[in-house]
Amino acid sequence: MQIIVRPAIESDQPAIRDLVRSERLNPTGLKWQNFLVAADEAGICGAVQLRRHADGSRELGSLVVAPPARGQGMAARLIDTLLADERGRVLMITDGAFAWHYERWGFRRIDTGAAPSAVRFNYRIGRLARVISFLLRRPKRKLVILDRVGEAPSRAMDDARVKSL
Repeated sequence: MQIIVRPAIESDQPAIRDLVRSERLNPTGLKWQNFLVAADEAGICGAVQLRRHADGSRELGSLVVAPPARGQGMAARLIDTLLADERGRVLMITDGAFAWHYERWGFRRIDTGAAPSAVRFNYRIGRLARVISFLLRRPKRKLVILDRVGEAPSRAMDDARVKSL
């Protein structure tokens, strides 16, 4: 079975929405234009997006692989492709139990207060969903924010680092 990772097209929108919702991920901002998808002859079997927030921050989100396609490195292919040309800071919110998986792409756990406001907002939505999951007796997720400073950070980020020294 050949799997192709490609930018999403408009007709992928329903499959992206269904896949993201099937895993109870943040259902907001599911715009097909932000997504890469993994597809085989049967259709979409994985997706990931790069949210570009109004405050200038970027967030890797909605990473999901359909259960039958798991264990084949598809999530890694999606992340590799998404981050291949990204320079500068990218953040993500994930279950703390899985945070170590993202170290190979340079992601490190940060305090909530160190994240840009838009990412903190999404984190708070995720924590609210966690409370609802607890009330519904679903497994708990302890969310954490991860930060990745790319290989070629922006000039503004370099200036901020110098000022903090």
